[in-house]
Amino acid sequence: MYRVMIVDDMEFIRMQIKRLPLWGELTGFEIAAEAEDGQEALEKLRAQPIDLLITDIRMPRVNGIELLREVHKSDLAACVVFLSEHGEFNIAKEAIQYGIFDYLVKPVNQEELRSLLKKVKECIDEKAEVQNQVKKLEGIVAEKIEVYYPSGQVNRILQYISEENEKAVEAGAVMVEEAAAALEYDVMKTAIVLQKAYNEIWKGTMEIHQWMKQFTDITLFIDISFKQIDNIDLMKKKIVQQIEAIFSVIKKFIFKSRKSPIIREICHCVVKNIENEVCIAKISSALFLSKNYIGDVFKQETDMTLGDYITMVKVERAKKLIIEGRLKSYEIAQTLGYNNSEYFGKLFKRNTGLSPMEYKKYIEK
Repeated sequence: MYRVMIVDDMEFIRMQIKRLPLWGELTGFEIAAEAEDGQEALEKLRAQPIDLLITDIRMPRVNGIELLREVHKSDLAACVVFLSEHGEFNIAKEAIQYGIFDYLVKPVNQEELRSLLKKVKECIDEKAEVQNQVKKLEGIVAEKIEVYYPSGQVNRILQYISEENEKAVEAGAVMVEEAAAALEYDVMKTAIVLQKAYNEIWKGTMEIHQWMKQFTDITLFIDISFKQIDNIDLMKKKIVQQIEAIFSVIKKFIFKSRKSPIIREICHCVVKNIENEVCIAKISSALFLSKNYIGDVFKQETDMTLGDYITMVKVERAKKLIIEGRLKSYEIAQTLGYNNSEYFGKLFKRNTGLSPMEYKKYIEK
């Protein structure tokens, strides 16, 4: 059975559709869920995606267009159909760019819906067949390319990343060029090899720099697909962009100095212990150096006091915690070692120009 969800803030509309004698064995479609608005629909879809989503356009909280965007982005439904009034046809047409399958005019006509369900079934079956063919082809290609994998280049890139050496960017470009040449510039073969290589690079990066996930949205690094790129030059550009993005995070938090390698150690000590009441005294104890010495060296080499650096890192961690939305402001303050949440709020605003609450609203917009 193909699973259907109906979304409309008016119960009588949902009931009218549900009562049509079209569900079950007659068409192969069953109503598996319903929701009063887009927000409720998203919550249910994220728990269990469905085959066909029939949704109203105008709804409170999350409307039909917004719901469609999220469904398309996260692949929560195979087909989306809009319920519209006659005057809303132009709105429905605009939704084509977001992957709308079709629309139905309220109240829903039985024969129109029957015809639509037939088209939806054909579309879903066709998509499933294409996906099966792609999987089979990928399996065949994967078997044939086992003889080549750029393990040496991957290890070299990870070595550079562990040293925080930006030569990793150039090494990434070389890896793509060598892989493409070895695979006779076959786009699909190259994409499969690079997908595996990139996944290994990111996994290795997370093992080396586990602290990064405390400060950045890692979905920007893991939701990367090379199989959708049909050009090897674009694959190289994507690899380079991703490695550069890794280094943009590293460079923001890990300062380096040719004169004093201790700077790098101090930064690592801070980012790895940002929620463990990190302070100058604890850093000096961990590195077996005096507080005055590490404070003076850090200021000379970075033009920033160690205290200001610790505050900067704490504020960046606070930003991530605010975005995640699991903790209240006073809980974030306590997590970062501030017993006085009011002081933390002033400190946050001094460094960002916004209070924690203002920052949250700004991000939500």
